Amino acid sequence: MRKIAFLIVCGAVALATTTVAVAQDRYQGRDERYDHRDDRRHDRWDDRRDGRWGPGGEVVLFEHDGFRGEARPLRGDVPDLSRLGFNDRVSSMRIRRGPWEFCEHAYYQGKCWRYDYDMASLPRKQNDRYSSVRRVR
Repeated sequence: MRKIAFLIVCGAVALATTTVAVAQDRYQGRDERYDHRDDRRHDRWDDRRDGRWGPGGEVVLFEHDGFRGEARPLRGDVPDLSRLGFNDRVSSMRIRRGPWEFCEHAYYQGKCWRYDYDMASLPRKQNDRYSSVRRVR
C-alpha cells in the first residue's frame, strides 16, 4: 500500500513540474490581448479529474479520522445519509468549496454544525453523528 502511495505522489510531483514548465512557455510570444478562456476550461477539466475529490465532489466524508476508511464524495445536498450507507459513520471530512451544514438527524433535523474547512478528526460529540448534509447558500 505504501509503495502504491509513493508511486502516486512521485507521479503527481513529476506532472506538476512538467505542467509549470509548459505553462511558462505558453505565454511567450503572445500579445497582451491573450484570451484566457482556454486556461479556465482546462482548470475545470483538472478539477473533474482530481481523484482525491471524485467526479466534481465538493465535500468528501470519511469513515475514520485522519481522512481514512471508506469515503463518500458529495456534490450537493443529501437529506438522508442512510441512502448512501453512511448514516452516523462520518469521522472526518474534506471541504473543497463553500460552507456546509451537517445535522445529526435526517432531513436536517436536530443539532446542526457548519464547517467551511477540512476536519481531520471531528470532536467526540460530533463523531459518527451526522445523518444529513447540505450546502449553505
